[in-house]
Amino acid sequence: MEEKFMLLEELLKDERAEGKLEGRAEGKAESILLLLQDIGSVPDELRNKILNEQDMDILLKYLKLAARVDSIADFEKEMDKI
Repeated sequence: MEEKFMLLEELLKDERAEGKLEGRAEGKAESILLLLQDIGSVPDELRNKILNEQDMDILLKYLKLAARVDSIADFEKEMDKI
């Protein structure tokens, strides 16, 4: 019985860790969109691509890119290189 409890506890821990990562990814995506909205209207397709990205390394690159571009078109052109 104790073994089953430990397994369940481990599964719950993994789910919580996964939830934290998803929350962090969502927060980064929202930050990217806020930066982009300051320079123009973000097309739905681009918004969805950013919101659906789960790789934290890519999101960090997007965030840095969003902070330095002058237009949405520049962001889209440069993000294709990432």
